[in-house]
Amino acid sequence: MKKWFLWGILILALLLRAVGLSNFPVGFTPDEASFGYDAFSLIKTGKDQWGESFPLVFESFGDYKSPLLSYLAIPFVWLFGLTKASITLPNALLGAASVYVVYLLTLELFPKKKILAYLSSFLLAISSWHVMMSRGAFEANLTTFFLPLGVLLFLKGLRERKYLNWSALVFGLNLFTYHSAKLITPLLFVFLTVLYWKKVRKNIKFGIGIFGVFLALTVYTFTLGAGSRAKDISVMGGALVAAAETRIELINEGMNPTLARLLHNKYETAARRFINNYGQYVSPRFLFVDGPAEATYGMLPGRGVFYWFELPFLVAALIYLFKKGFKEKPVLILFFWMLVAPIPAALTMGRGYAGNRSVIMLPSVQILLALGGYYIYEYSKKKLKTKTLQKLLYVSGGVIFFFFACFAKEYFVNSPTLAAPSMLFGRLEMVENLNSYENRQIVVSRRLSEPHIYIAFGNRWDAGDYQKNTVNWDYREANVNWVDQIPEYSLGNYLFKNIEEEDLSSGNILVGKPEEFPVNVVPAKTIYYPDGKPSVVIFDPLMQKYAEVVFRNIL
Repeated sequence: MKKWFLWGILILALLLRAVGLSNFPVGFTPDEASFGYDAFSLIKTGKDQWGESFPLVFESFGDYKSPLLSYLAIPFVWLFGLTKASITLPNALLGAASVYVVYLLTLELFPKKKILAYLSSFLLAISSWHVMMSRGAFEANLTTFFLPLGVLLFLKGLRERKYLNWSALVFGLNLFTYHSAKLITPLLFVFLTVLYWKKVRKNIKFGIGIFGVFLALTVYTFTLGAGSRAKDISVMGGALVAAAETRIELINEGMNPTLARLLHNKYETAARRFINNYGQYVSPRFLFVDGPAEATYGMLPGRGVFYWFELPFLVAALIYLFKKGFKEKPVLILFFWMLVAPIPAALTMGRGYAGNRSVIMLPSVQILLALGGYYIYEYSKKKLKTKTLQKLLYVSGGVIFFFFACFAKEYFVNSPTLAAPSMLFGRLEMVENLNSYENRQIVVSRRLSEPHIYIAFGNRWDAGDYQKNTVNWDYREANVNWVDQIPEYSLGNYLFKNIEEEDLSSGNILVGKPEEFPVNVVPAKTIYYPDGKPSVVIFDPLMQKYAEVVFRNIL
């Protein structure tokens, strides 16, 4: 019976993550298209879209992405072609597999509490946060598979030496999943090594060597540009200016200049930003009330990343932790993991409450929540009669089903309307509507967010030809951070620029946002969001002239 229960959890996890990938999440971001096209380019030429042979970091649009997702996507793109489903499927499958890994990890941490393993895997299987992060080509979610797998293998290595080496390999791979993992993975690896030093000191040397190689490669990628994105969004960015403004204001009010400098400097400003950011990711607002601040990564704002029914589990877990949990190494591991996980997100600026930057904490928190639920059950079993306990379990099951059903309805029914603008719905759809204009100049607005990657992805653009074009897209020489900030660049018969500067009578096809066109234009094609609002407009001046002639004849 218990075996079938586990199979039921795993099948549920797979269905929630892998069914309908072409439709949910609605839309397709340029980052997802870039991961897919890099995989396609590697298959065709052995080089990424910028002509680099099997790189350790993908330049993408100038943000230098971690490479593992594109490499994992290669067999899927090779088998099924370059489609939205083929690039999102690897993450979906690993998302489902992480549910089983969490089950095994919980068993390893608490071998005498098998029911706890079922509960933790079930909570992760229905986790709204994890389901949404697993259904797109969101590289941040890969770490929810690799990090718990690395911890699992390390703990198994306490009994069998070979697992320590496999653990080091998995931890090493995790460094190349997402930016947050570059900081958290070494911290967790070192913590585990120190915590179990007496048991592993004779067998960990080779594993340290393996992990050291990956860590050295990670550091090397920073010289290739991997650190540029972190630098751009760091809490240190603009800290000097912000501190100076405050300091000048206080000096003008009469404060001693030396004291003002001591109290208000770039380090104080950065520290204050960090503390404020860190607080976001442990706040009720993020965890249970409003959740993420944006829907760009498939998340739904206005919904906490955890269910409300998990709040009592969290309270119980914290009570257990402070009563006796610090004496137990398994609980210490989970607590340390949870404690350090928000650090990378807290070190960055932006809208905050980012579900992708903080998802690295999810497996540890989910196991802790299960631990809290387990001890509520154990406490209730001692205090309540059997029939009363059974009724309580039935009610609890109903409550869990209610909250899960609400999420399922919101995501699989309502999300196309809610998330389409944030997920840039219409960009990929516009490509198939442009194929009939292949013999004409097509001018595409740069405001469509890296529009060239949609053209390349949707048309399965010849990778060799694409790489020849990227040579001319020197955004650094233009002194900008992103490709679509170049004033003008081209790909075949596509020209990317500010279309508001384009003459409507030029004869060129124009593609852009509705607000970029005069109100009196007659679109050749309008692509609408699911709620009926216009997303992308395709304008053909020949059709405009035809419409004007017809209108004059009617008059």
